[in-house]
Amino acid sequence: MQEGSAIQLQVKTILNRIQAFVGFVYQDVRLCAGLGNAEQIEITVVPHGGIRGRCSACRRPAPGYDRLPERRWLFVPLWGIQTWFRYAPRRVECAEHGVAVEYIPWSDGKRPVTRAMMGFLARWARRLSWRETAQAFQTSWEAVYRSVEWFVEWGLEHRQLDGVTSIGVDEIHWGHGTKADNFLTVVYQSDAGCRRLLWIGKRRSEKTLRQGLKALGPEVVQGLRFVCSDMWKPYLNVLAAEAGQALHVLDRFHITMHMNQAVDEVRRAEGTPPKGQEQRGGQAAQEYALAVIAQRKPGAWRSPKEAQRASRQQAEHRSGMGVEGSLPALLEVQVPDLGRRLPRLLVPPCHAQSPGTDAESCPHVAQP
Repeated sequence: MQEGSAIQLQVKTILNRIQAFVGFVYQDVRLCAGLGNAEQIEITVVPHGGIRGRCSACRRPAPGYDRLPERRWLFVPLWGIQTWFRYAPRRVECAEHGVAVEYIPWSDGKRPVTRAMMGFLARWARRLSWRETAQAFQTSWEAVYRSVEWFVEWGLEHRQLDGVTSIGVDEIHWGHGTKADNFLTVVYQSDAGCRRLLWIGKRRSEKTLRQGLKALGPEVVQGLRFVCSDMWKPYLNVLAAEAGQALHVLDRFHITMHMNQAVDEVRRAEGTPPKGQEQRGGQAAQEYALAVIAQRKPGAWRSPKEAQRASRQQAEHRSGMGVEGSLPALLEVQVPDLGRRLPRLLVPPCHAQSPGTDAESCPHVAQP
């Protein structure tokens, strides 16, 4: 910008640049004291003298009928100061709908909050809690809730489902208890360039998932190439019937969980002595474990009786060590043998789950 080309900037100039409404004029902007001597900015809006009001039902221009009392709408705060729009709506006489209130572009029905403010609160509600959002911008929790509700409804009306080729299905637990009503079924898009929530419904039954796929439409379901879900049987049944053409991918969390459970069962079975030796105590359990492991070592096969006899001789040499001395020897034999029996690449190290990992921590949060 060249020197001397700057203009005197006023609030009305900013409003006309970023929030202009056809058929309406910003009359004045005042800084006044509100409740508790808190400062407020009041912006008075008047209709344009040369433009007729439009019917709120059909959006067509119509002659004026009368004026209603002045209303106030909460606007986006300016410089941290609570800001309000003030305007007295007109009623118009529409040829099709009769006498009706004019269309007000910054208002949605009888809501006391402008559309701009509802979008502003809804976006901040994604970063902060609803209570913190209400406190930060000097409004109520209900105003934040209604803003999020309006924002979601607007998004669903204008949503485009073109290009959806990958979806994920999962359940979310909410509330207290494990009843059916404490679970939600969520369907989300998982394409590389777009991750967003598509549908959510109560319970995790086949009926719920069928309703979700029906809401997406048959064209979207038939165009799916990849579907990701856990191993919940109702989900598997519905996806196989409705989206059988798609490649079904099971999430690694549940696969790892079931594999670890199977390994634990095998480990407990090998470490448990057969019936009849349980009464002999820990020494019998140790002898049996050593016998089983020694029998499975290649090139050094022994019968269970010979292995037990050899383990007794080893135990006599270590009799002065007690239980504390014999336990590491047992672990040294058990753990390497168990590890050698498992395929080395069954669970790559990069896929190992850290302690406390749950299904909700998987990276499939939908983006709106």
